[in-house]
Amino acid sequence: MLSVAPEAPPTVATAQWTLWDEPVRVQVTDREQLDRAAQLVDGELRAIDVAASRLRPDSELASAGDGSEVSPLLAELVSVALTAARETDGDVDPAVGAMLTSLGYDPDFGALVTTGATRHVQVGPLAVYRAPSWEEVRLEGRRLTIPEGVTLDLSVTMRARAVDRCASLVAATLDMGVLVAVGGDIATAGPAPRSGWPLLVRDGPVDPAARVALPGGAAVSTASSHHRHWDTAEELVHQIVDPETGHAARPVWRTATVSAFSALRAAAVAHASLARGVLAPSWLQGLGASARLVDEDRGLRFFGTWPTAAET
Repeated sequence: MLSVAPEAPPTVATAQWTLWDEPVRVQVTDREQLDRAAQLVDGELRAIDVAASRLRPDSELASAGDGSEVSPLLAELVSVALTAARETDGDVDPAVGAMLTSLGYDPDFGALVTTGATRHVQVGPLAVYRAPSWEEVRLEGRRLTIPEGVTLDLSVTMRARAVDRCASLVAATLDMGVLVAVGGDIATAGPAPRSGWPLLVRDGPVDPAARVALPGGAAVSTASSHHRHWDTAEELVHQIVDPETGHAARPVWRTATVSAFSALRAAAVAHASLARGVLAPSWLQGLGASARLVDEDRGLRFFGTWPTAAET
């Protein structure tokens, strides 16, 4: 799990709320402009939700895909999702939407898990099948064609792209340092506080947390097979789907946390690491990625140059 440290530096102001069943946090280095920064972020996130949410029947994505032009925003979000799929050899595949629905992750899912005591929900027998590949989706300029029977799920890259966009928007508009976090996707822009942006990295809410400092202009993302999971009549599943089998990916790693130049890049690498399982360490080493893996026994493995410890 990855979160913004609750004790912000004294020069930093914080606003927070909830969207997409995740905490949203905005931190800025100019207290007088906090409200304006929060408004900018909220507006941007809501525009992205309307454009590209799989869980909204009234989203633009829900009625797109017949070859007609889509909005510039949706075209961008589909484009970065397809790029992430290509760069991860299909491990982060946006064409798994129908598979997620068959596994129980449908528009009612958020309400079910947030009203219960845990994030487990009974959904009935699985109906798993091999999904078409992302390579069958066509985006030519702003003309989007989605094959019949394919449902796009852009959530992995959409949320990460959202925090990247929000951080850049606030820094450019208000000329100050900013951190934007939605769940485990965090992006920064502009000058950071003197000691960096403090973050907490841990495997679960009751586990000891490591504090790290994120410099300005950096981003970090975490993917977890234990953050959002639920029971079916046949097995315990989670939202990291193996496109090859249609089942939830075998949980070799509990969490993967990656630091990169953008939250989009970090999220793609983190989710692909969970999907790759035992092959993830060699892949991360080949990429030269800055990453932290936690295995099922809560053992830690670090790769690349991990962010330095934050001042306490």
